[in-house]
Amino acid sequence: MNVTSLAADDGDVLENGYRESTPAGDNLLLDYARGDAACFAAIATAAGGRVEHRPDLGLSLADTGGPSPFNNTAHLTAPIGDEQTPAVADALRAFFSATPGGPFLVFSPWPIGDLSRHGLQLVGHPPLMFRSPTVPALPTNPNLRIELVETADALADFEQTVAEAYPVPELQPWRRGSFLQPSVLETRWRFFVGYEGDRSVATAGAWLSDTTTVVEVVSVRDECRGKGYGAAITAAATHAAPGQPAMLIASDLGRPIYDRLGYLPMLRFTLYLGTRAFR
Repeated sequence: MNVTSLAADDGDVLENGYRESTPAGDNLLLDYARGDAACFAAIATAAGGRVEHRPDLGLSLADTGGPSPFNNTAHLTAPIGDEQTPAVADALRAFFSATPGGPFLVFSPWPIGDLSRHGLQLVGHPPLMFRSPTVPALPTNPNLRIELVETADALADFEQTVAEAYPVPELQPWRRGSFLQPSVLETRWRFFVGYEGDRSVATAGAWLSDTTTVVEVVSVRDECRGKGYGAAITAAATHAAPGQPAMLIASDLGRPIYDRLGYLPMLRFTLYLGTRAFR
């Protein structure tokens, strides 16, 4: 066998799983990265914020101008090498310095060049987790009433609970509309609120892409932890689109819950934090 016959011909454009033209369904990692970028872009658009896509860098940018980094995000949907890091830093600087607002988060499914050399701070490497739709659903918790958010008032319950339970200090004291606007309910988001009696105590959201359910914004009030509410509310978001795989980025606190729900660790993301004035 002539091994040179295995080599690609000069000029061949090979599918690598993270091209701009790579179709949905090619691989779970790209589907998740695109879905997570889209769900935060939808929040920014609903809030009247700015969204920009840089296909040359595989970079999606969303900015509400809000005080929390969760309002303002950048997502990489393609790996970048050290030689591309300055261009990514320049794109972040140009986008987020254009308007006032709080800090922003950069999400990358891959190890990336050292953005700390460009004024950003490394946050960590949280695990990305996957749950097959073939894993049996867990029973609901009889002490937690879970409702799908369909009204502006229910969305306010969701928003206030996230601000106080996650917690998000930049959104406290909570002010209605500081994170989510009602028009976000017209998008692919599905928000769930868990009530103990009449009090909202837990949240989870699901972004329904064509191939993957992206689970985000999971929170439980401190005094309600240890009651199984985290598992119940996460399960509701996980099963928002039955028959579809679900994926999420786990925190250290939440990972044992996701383990019990049948989520499996895939790899670790890289997260950076930036401010509007970074060099």
